[in-house]
Amino acid sequence: MDQIKLPIYFIGMPLSGKTTIAKLVAKKLNIPWIDLDSEIEKKAHLFIDDIFNQYGEPYFRKLETETLLNFKEHHAIISCGGGIVLNKSHKDIMNLGHIIHIMSDLDILKKRQQSSYHRPILLKKTLDQLMDERFLKYQDFAHIHIQNDVSIEETVQTVITYLKENLT
Repeated sequence: MDQIKLPIYFIGMPLSGKTTIAKLVAKKLNIPWIDLDSEIEKKAHLFIDDIFNQYGEPYFRKLETETLLNFKEHHAIISCGGGIVLNKSHKDIMNLGHIIHIMSDLDILKKRQQSSYHRPILLKKTLDQLMDERFLKYQDFAHIHIQNDVSIEETVQTVITYLKENLT
């Protein structure tokens, strides 16, 4: 899989499954996986919740840009936070690789939210509001849009098939 254009970025709404799918695709293809939010936490020595609570969203977004720049040339699959599309300059950085938008219907996201840990952005906005604000941005950023309303295994296989057929 060395011929695949890397990095490959996974974007999408909170709870869309982008991190889980990215991690599984990376494992199956034997490509390193990076979780951008985890890297931000390491850099800040704080959890995302604490960054939001102590310093606010603008500071988090600054760290997000710095971290994205640090990994722009990595031979890896990178899962991004849901708000990565809020900064238009991120698209230019990410276009050095390939951007996959993982999508799920709003009803499915709401069901997943009931059994998920809380996310700082969802304390201030609803999933409906986030979808309204971000949907067109995801559409604009991504090279491909993949629906994740089936099993994770099926979605992972769809992504792998796409990568093999289109990026090698």
